Amino acid sequence: MVFFSSTSVALALLAANSASASESAAFEAALAQHIAAIQQRDMAGMEATITSQPELDLIFPNGKHTGTRAEFLSFHREWFADKNWSMSFERKRVTVGKDIAVALYRSGYTDTSKPVPETRYSWLNLSFRKEGKKWVLFHDQNTRIPESK
Repeated sequence: MVFFSSTSVALALLAANSASASESAAFEAALAQHIAAIQQRDMAGMEATITSQPELDLIFPNGKHTGTRAEFLSFHREWFADKNWSMSFERKRVTVGKDIAVALYRSGYTDTSKPVPETRYSWLNLSFRKEGKKWVLFHDQNTRIPESK
């Protein structure tokens, strides 16, 4: 009889579900393209990084939710048309599996329309999956970080 510790089983499962180096590199490229598309207000670049399926969750910092690719694209078209903002991204954690990957960022959204620009911070969770050989976003969730008093 062979006994396995819970640690060895967990490590074996993680290894079985881990991405190869080439899959990780492909994900990193898709993630970089997605972040750059936001910062550059690039609709074509954005559309190239999202799912082709009709379902795509977008959760805003105020809790509002949209659930379709069409709604996601419509929001981004309108948002990208507004030139009075900038966004920064501080990468916190990335986990890449065989067909699912998740990236966590601390994002800063700066409203530049005011005489004194105002920045609000959020946790940004981006979930990607493999569609064929391509990594695409299927879930985007923003959670506002309360201001410190």
